[in-house]
Amino acid sequence: MKQPAVLSVSSNPLVPEPASGTSDEYSRRRAAIEARDARPRRVPAIPPRERQLRVVIDTDAGNEIDDLWALALALRCPERFQIEGFVAANYDNHSPGGGPGSLDTSARLIETVVAQAGLAGKFPVKRGSPPMRYQFEPSESEGVDFLIERAMASTAEDPLWVVGLGAATDIASAYLKEPRIVERVVVFWHFRTEWPKRCWNFNVIGDVRAARLVFHSDLAFVLFDTGTDLTCPMEQSAQWVEYGPLGRFLHEYRLRSEWYQDPKKGFYDLGDLASLVEPSLATWEVVACPEVNWDLAYAFNGTKGEILRCGAIDRDRTFALLEERLRNS
Repeated sequence: MKQPAVLSVSSNPLVPEPASGTSDEYSRRRAAIEARDARPRRVPAIPPRERQLRVVIDTDAGNEIDDLWALALALRCPERFQIEGFVAANYDNHSPGGGPGSLDTSARLIETVVAQAGLAGKFPVKRGSPPMRYQFEPSESEGVDFLIERAMASTAEDPLWVVGLGAATDIASAYLKEPRIVERVVVFWHFRTEWPKRCWNFNVIGDVRAARLVFHSDLAFVLFDTGTDLTCPMEQSAQWVEYGPLGRFLHEYRLRSEWYQDPKKGFYDLGDLASLVEPSLATWEVVACPEVNWDLAYAFNGTKGEILRCGAIDRDRTFALLEERLRNS
């Protein structure tokens, strides 16, 4: 009896031919990353306030007003932050400029805040990457390459602090592309999750693959897991118009949205920078790092080492710090 012909994958017109080397390269990277042991990952300590930190801020500034307030504080704290540059992060919602245009939108808002601070052109502003397509494939961009370059110019003794205020795409992609940055960076990321139940937040949903990779990696990791209580009544920020162009910009930006003016609105990302400027504002704890399942549930399996978690921040002292820096700049 004649046997039916068997089509190979490469001869089947319904199955596209893989690009040369792509599958092998992906398999090699996956094997290399999965072979890394997260259990001995370094647990970061927040340096004393007198020490200057080298930082790159990765922010979806076009998405939310709180990023702009956080950037303003960072720019007004040169004694604490040696800002190496900014990376514009992706976001995807109904905010103007979201989706494919979000990288450009974020970059323009970063440049606007820098200009309002009187520092136009003083810092590199690089566009980051769209969300990752596959678990072990970096999403390429100039922002990812910039993170790698700045990290590799750092040392374990003087690491680069990558402060993330949006999706984790860029730091995850930098790690996949150049795992040696592990020895030279501290990842400080705003996820504001539903601890200890699930890893749910806008920044996580923006790139779930990237968020999972940060938790599962051997990167030194600070989880900023708070900020909802950082509310600000309109009458408080209205005083800032007397503090120069930057203070005026921060208050008047609230007029673009009813939600930005709501007294219940949290200025979440402001807390990340404030806690680094003045560590005593925050409550810190060393915790076991959970795995993050695809449904975003936390699983404390004891396989991912320990991380530093910020679980609370003082609202009044945070805004007092911002106001003091705006007023005296």
